[in-house]
This record gives sequence, structure tokens and C-alpha cells, in this order.
Amino acid sequence: MCGTISSTLTLVGRFDPGAMADFVAARADLLQVRATVVTATRHLIELRTEGEPDLVDALETACALAPGTNVVLDLTSTERNPTP
Repeated sequence: MCGTISSTLTLVGRFDPGAMADFVAARADLLQVRATVVTATRHLIELRTEGEPDLVDALETACALAPGTNVVLDLTSTERNPTP
């Protein structure tokens, strides 16, 4: 086991907030990563994540590819801290 990290993921673009929240929840469940949508607007999605580092990275990659007509213009991942 590699341990876990927590991070904040910020996506800027054009979103259907409900569709993005559903997508994040489904992908996080598949990857066994805890993900909480903090902000969901038509131009900003912010998540708090916690999980194994490679799986958090996979969730970030999935979010960058956004489903349907959602478009990610910028993605920032910060506060990648080890969790106890």
C-alpha cells in the first residue's frame, strides 16, 4: 500500500454542473477515491479528493476529459498532502 493523499482539484471551463457532479461521483466510486464536490457552477468545478496517489491521478485525468458537452479549459491540482 502506498498510503493516501488528499488534494484539491479545480476545473475551469464550460460545464453542466449536475452532469459533472454525477460523472465525478461515478468515476470516484470506480476508482475507490473519496471525492467531494465543493463548488459546481457553469464555469468552475472544485473537488476535494482523498485516496491512493495513482488513483487520485486517474480521477484527475478522467475529470480533464469531461463527459459530453462539458469542456475543461484549465485544471489545477493543489494541496497534495499525505493523509494518516
